[in-house]
Amino acid sequence: MKKNASVLGIIFMLLGTFSLGSNDILVKGLSFNFPIWEIVFFRALSGFLISIMLVIIFGYSKLKTKKPLAHFIRAFSSVGCVVLFFFGIKFLLLSENQAIFHIAPIIACLLAIPFLGEKLGFHRAIAIVIGFIGTIIILKPGTDLFNIYSLIPLTSAVFMASAYLSTRYLMTTESSISIIFYYSLALLITSIIFFPSDFIMPNFIEFFPLFLTGVVGSIGHYFLSLAAKNAEVTVIAPFEYSSFVFVTILAYIFYNQIPDITIYIGAVFIIISGIYIVFKEQKNNI
Repeated sequence: MKKNASVLGIIFMLLGTFSLGSNDILVKGLSFNFPIWEIVFFRALSGFLISIMLVIIFGYSKLKTKKPLAHFIRAFSSVGCVVLFFFGIKFLLLSENQAIFHIAPIIACLLAIPFLGEKLGFHRAIAIVIGFIGTIIILKPGTDLFNIYSLIPLTSAVFMASAYLSTRYLMTTESSISIIFYYSLALLITSIIFFPSDFIMPNFIEFFPLFLTGVVGSIGHYFLSLAAKNAEVTVIAPFEYSSFVFVTILAYIFYNQIPDITIYIGAVFIIISGIYIVFKEQKNNI
């Protein structure tokens, strides 16, 4: 029974990463014709409508919270993560954006030391060093090949690490519905504040993919939650990096994007580091 649940967890993880990878392809295509903040607005609007549906289904009591400040930090960390990730999609190769973004678990390890009081430890330190070597290989700082836009997904990863740590803190007492709702609300508010002056009114055909960004994104995160529910972290975590493979293939099919060899090499370092951290964390918690 446990084996079947693990297989199901892996399937859900692959479905989740494929959904989110497909969303990246969608955002890239939209970025050719629409301002990023307009895409963010429609992503926020559709996502917020979905979160309201969840609240109606599961009850308004799910929104009660004992940790409003943590919700605020988590929500706006996620906002920073998504907005910067979208800008990264616009300016970088999809595979490069994905590879750099996956440094987030490694950054979370570093942030957990001062904010959660966790110890660094030898194994964690080695994993962090390996991960940052991979990032440096991709970024190529100090060379003529360095791209300033590469810092966008790196900053997005910092926000993601903050969101991850605050989620860990919230999940001890808060419902997943409240976490989704407050994040969706924060993203919508932010997108309204930064509503683009060069807003382009989409026609009916264009409106569909714009609205779809929130739907596909929400479906992707739902699959990821089902994966976590059905299988242990050590079983599904390695498959999270399949998003890099999916995005690389889809980027080639739709946009003929072929990554430089350094992106592949750097991604391997980052993936090895991330998987190693997950296995060591799980072992320490047993």
